[in-house]
Amino acid sequence: MELYKDEDYQAAKRGMLRRFGVIALILALTVALLILFVTTWRNEILAMLVCALGAAVIFFYLNMKLLPWFYYWRYQTDMRHGREHVIDCRFVSLSEGSRLSDGVAFREFIVTLNQPEMKKENGEKLDNERMLLWDADKQAPALKPDQPLHIRAFGNYIIALEAES
Repeated sequence: MELYKDEDYQAAKRGMLRRFGVIALILALTVALLILFVTTWRNEILAMLVCALGAAVIFFYLNMKLLPWFYYWRYQTDMRHGREHVIDCRFVSLSEGSRLSDGVAFREFIVTLNQPEMKKENGEKLDNERMLLWDADKQAPALKPDQPLHIRAFGNYIIALEAES
């Protein structure tokens, strides 16, 4: 199961660019009204009010609409061009809730590595469990505990998952 296709990347890029266009329109409207209130109508109070309101709307829109799309687009760019690695493991659990990492929502995906048991110098067993990150926007796979998996990942971010029966 490939998590990210070219269509996902293009949709994220289009969404981000559309939101950049909206913020440019808000800025242009604010500047146009400011110019009118400063030159033609000469109303200092309304000019200050337009500046304050325009800045507040731009700040709100930037934080609530544009930045999440920018972070997701940047994340997908990293997935496409970053160095990936392969993990052979067994499924342990997938969290119900999500958490933010680099501005993107993820679910914790816990696996146990398929490697011989290793021990520390003092004889204590090393932990083979690893936490990977599953994109919270993607459909969760139907996996059983201890099911063998073949995962392609970029750091801790899962790019592709193949489940063996």
